[in-house]
Amino acid sequence: MSDFQKDLETIKNPENIKEAVYASGPGNLMKVFEKDPTVQRLIRGGAKVAPLVSAEIKKNGQKLPKITLACLAYVLQKTDRTEASTILRPFFIRAMNKPDPYFIFFGAHAIREDLKLPLRPDAEYSYNELQETKTWVERLKRTREGG
Repeated sequence: MSDFQKDLETIKNPENIKEAVYASGPGNLMKVFEKDPTVQRLIRGGAKVAPLVSAEIKKNGQKLPKITLACLAYVLQKTDRTEASTILRPFFIRAMNKPDPYFIFFGAHAIREDLKLPLRPDAEYSYNELQETKTWVERLKRTREGG
């Protein structure tokens, strides 16, 4: 097992992400990710890490703890912005329909960056901004489906 794979296994348990379980919102959680050594090792892995994270989200995204899914979205956004937006769109729509306290903000951040929509540095988007992101994702889905 590669070191990156070991790091992915480590962050599957949110308690292994230093201080993550104490974060009170997406802005705080982002600061935790920015300081966590395991998360930062994954980000430094860049192009080697992005496919591993993408595969993990595709395979287990619905089963992962909310903080872990938010962390993976954060890592993917930092390592491959375009892939992040593509992979996270379906999860974002589901999360908007059944709100998740963290992922919707990290998913929105990655998608908004890819779509060149205004970003908030702390990823704390308003309800209207989240709805705007959802509308864009649904519009893109219809366009790609030919509808």
